[in-house]
Amino acid sequence: MKRGGILHAGLSSALASLGHTDEVVVADCGLPIPPGPAVVDLAFVFGVPTFLQVLDGLLAELVVEGAVVAAEVDDANPACAAAIEARLPVLRRISHDELKHRVAGAKLVVRTGEATPYANVLLRCGVPF
Repeated sequence: MKRGGILHAGLSSALASLGHTDEVVVADCGLPIPPGPAVVDLAFVFGVPTFLQVLDGLLAELVVEGAVVAAEVDDANPACAAAIEARLPVLRRISHDELKHRVAGAKLVVRTGEATPYANVLLRCGVPF
């Protein structure tokens, strides 16, 4: 058994396969996921696990060189916007429609149980050196 970190076997395996510039989407339970990216669905019931619980777990294991959110999060979900910005200071904002289109090009989507608006972020993987 692993000593710590992400215990979900499918998610741990998917993270190990990521490389520099690969994109990972952390999604609320309502974000449409098109065919293409691998999906690890962690949603259990509305709100479990939360977007921030999953984001924090991923950030503890990934090197992230950039991130993208929907600009609409600022007005529709300011607490979430502030939490994301605190964790990812290099943050780009695009329209929600554009973010939904970018999901198709992601290597991995991690679906959470989050049920608040625009709680989604696209992470661009970096390297530790």
